[in-house]
Amino acid sequence: MVVGEMWRLRFVLKISYLKKKRNIPGPNLVFPFIGNAISFVLNTTKFWELQSANAKSSCSGFSANYIFGHFMIFISSSDLTLKVLANVRPDAFQLVAQPIGKKLLGDRNLIYLVGQEHKDLRRRVIPNFTPRPLSTYISIQQINILKHLKSWVHLQSSRTPTKPIPLRSLVPDMNLEISQAVFVGPYLSEEAVRQRFNEDFNLFNAGMINLPNDFSGFAFWYARLGAQRLLQTLATCVRESRTRMMNNDGFKPTCMLDFFIIQENIREIAAAKQAAVPPPPHSSGSDEEVSQLLLDFVFAALDTNTSSLLWAVTLLDSHPEVLARVREEVAGV
Repeated sequence: MVVGEMWRLRFVLKISYLKKKRNIPGPNLVFPFIGNAISFVLNTTKFWELQSANAKSSCSGFSANYIFGHFMIFISSSDLTLKVLANVRPDAFQLVAQPIGKKLLGDRNLIYLVGQEHKDLRRRVIPNFTPRPLSTYISIQQINILKHLKSWVHLQSSRTPTKPIPLRSLVPDMNLEISQAVFVGPYLSEEAVRQRFNEDFNLFNAGMINLPNDFSGFAFWYARLGAQRLLQTLATCVRESRTRMMNNDGFKPTCMLDFFIIQENIREIAAAKQAAVPPPPHSSGSDEEVSQLLLDFVFAALDTNTSSLLWAVTLLDSHPEVLARVREEVAGV
């Protein structure tokens, strides 16, 4: 009886998938429930390369797949992508980011908010990318990048025989340190705390591309515990910055935590009290809410910066004439 029901459910899911897929490029046979999750986990890069190739082979510009119980569309057209993003709302498209993202990031994550609540929070993010904050971030980035470049040169020159070193394992570490300095600055200065943060973030990041098996010893289990510790560490940073900002009127912001989450909060709350009106949405967020937002920034920044930097190095290496011009321009600065 049970076996018969399972086969019936499998048949229904297969028909549902094929009905949605129709003539869209993509696999015709997928495993029930998990879909192509196994190939996604075993070789994530190859999985997305295949999706991209299928999408480009179609005049529609997109391809289909089935993963973790979700029918998925992969879009290769930038114009179509903009149309989708412009229609993110409760009754249309909703961002998923990662198939198991909500299980680790939580459903109150910035990328999962929609409607006016998302607009209000997004509006509060924009002032942190104006000239004054950006000048602070750039200085922090330059100091850390130069430090890592020097360490890479030393690492390469100390190898016998001298040979190129792979950047794929070095760039994420550099970007994680830069993210820590830009977003939380001096509040994550103790070496032991930073090391624990790095370990927890690597566990968290690895859990994003593994099956959501929440059992002891599995990658997702470690990722969930790592995410909890990350939020606790960031909440401590928020409390320290909040105390520092409120007790020192002449304090100069040194990171995004000071510029955005604390400094603007204090100003808006004070202005609201003076005007005898309620404070703006999210201005009086708890330490936990603010730490969640910080984790969003760290995760997004590390992923995009690492990918873009590695691709930039790869493309420069494959175009020597462009690399020569870049070196000439840098030498003239």
